[in-house]
Amino acid sequence: MRKMDNTSPIAVIKNWISAHKVPIVIVLVVMASTMVVVTEKALEITENPAFCGKNCHIMRPYFDSWYTSSHNDVRCVECHYEPGVIGHIKGKANGLLQFYSYETTVEEYSGKLYAKVMDNNCLTCHEKRIFSSDVPYTGVNFSHQAHLLQPKRGIGLTCTSCHSMLVIGMKEHQSVTDPSCSQCHPNIVQKDIGHIVVTTSTCFTCHFRDVPGGTSISGCPSCHGPPKETHHNYTNFNHTDHLERGYDCQTCHTNISTGANDIVSKSKCYSCHNSRDRVEKYDDFSFIHKEHVTNNKIACYNCHSEVKHMPELKQNLCSNCHKAEHPSDWLKTHKTQVLIGKVCSDCHQPKFCSDCHATGVASGKKAIT
Repeated sequence: MRKMDNTSPIAVIKNWISAHKVPIVIVLVVMASTMVVVTEKALEITENPAFCGKNCHIMRPYFDSWYTSSHNDVRCVECHYEPGVIGHIKGKANGLLQFYSYETTVEEYSGKLYAKVMDNNCLTCHEKRIFSSDVPYTGVNFSHQAHLLQPKRGIGLTCTSCHSMLVIGMKEHQSVTDPSCSQCHPNIVQKDIGHIVVTTSTCFTCHFRDVPGGTSISGCPSCHGPPKETHHNYTNFNHTDHLERGYDCQTCHTNISTGANDIVSKSKCYSCHNSRDRVEKYDDFSFIHKEHVTNNKIACYNCHSEVKHMPELKQNLCSNCHKAEHPSDWLKTHKTQVLIGKVCSDCHQPKFCSDCHATGVASGKKAIT
């Protein structure tokens, strides 16, 4: 076998490496360490919300909205990158492409930015909510498991179907995110509503759509039970007593919902699509909702009108049923007592009036039954 010539380039390199093993190892370790530190620092800087929010003017409104939201302690990438190493790499590559496109585009960007937040991102922190018992929300008994894991009306809902404005759009669509439930439940604290920001119009769009009388498809009790006690003008009203007698909500309430049966015009499709083939799918209910709601996380209010649930009381409500409760001449026969400032409980047992009226204060006089 022929011996290798020590003067050949390969032999020279091998001899040099063999003679400088320790310095070479040290240099490689330093270079690798430097690369790790630089990469980690670069990731820390570029994945800080302020990197895009303050350096890119088209992202500034979204940064400001995030900064004032209940999730301002969560970095943008934790929601907008898919979980896992592969998802992080894909997100970083997509971000670099967007940055390149932004820097090399001459024309001013005027469109609305769009990004999907996958359910897995939400469930990384909130998985327990799915399997927990019903969550009380502004008096509504809500089950995440029943809505997220089971299609409703043939539509597969996602986290952002209801929480689409959790971080972005809270101020822009405050009328949509501010539940009308507070009209009947005055103890609701507005800051608590803002923390979870449920797009209640989404709930109403599904629950009240195509239901005779504008009532909920699942019935009023499925969302909230009767209020414990309600004061209407000068009366005490007990919902439970009336429901036990067989009355339903529409006996007293009207205009249960408004805007639930709007017709989404085909022209609205062109605000996002410029392909006639896509718009021709307009009448395909299953395809439209699967592509928009389930797959692409499009919020209902982007297509449908805002639906409101603001029931009103019918005119002459009590007298419709209680016409004979008061004698027609009661004011004439009690005129003297009213003028001298007497209250009902001065003569009647407190319960005689308090079933309907605000409870009077007994004066200690002998009561007339």
